[in-house]
Amino acid sequence: MDPPETTPSGPVDRDARLETLRRWWRLPGPVRAEVRRLSGERRHHPDDEVAWTAWRWAQAVLPPGAPEPGRARNILSAAGFWTRLVVELLTGTDPTDPPAPHWLDRRRARRILRLGPPVR
Repeated sequence: MDPPETTPSGPVDRDARLETLRRWWRLPGPVRAEVRRLSGERRHHPDDEVAWTAWRWAQAVLPPGAPEPGRARNILSAAGFWTRLVVELLTGTDPTDPPAPHWLDRRRARRILRLGPPVR
C-alpha cells in the first residue's frame, strides 16, 4: 500500500484530487481556454462556478505551501510530456482518466492562484 500524500496543511485525499481534476477536464475546451486567457490578464472568469472550478483545479495542481518546481524539473517534465504525446499519437491510445498535471499545468495554475480566490 502506498503511503498517503501529504502537504504542509495535512494529508491529501487522492480520490478528491482526481475528482477535482476530472471536473476541470469536463469543462469545454473553449471555457478552459477563456480561463487561461483571463488569468493571463489577471482576471477571474465571469461565471462563478467556472471560476471556482479553476481555483480548485489550481490548488490540486499546486497545493498551498508546496514548493514550485525548478527550471531543470520543468525542462525534464516538458520533454517527458512531448515524448508521451508522440508515443500516444503513434499507438493510438485514448486515455479515460484526466491526464496528470505537467509543467504547463503548473504554470497555468500558478497564474490562477496569484489572482486569489474568486470571491465577489
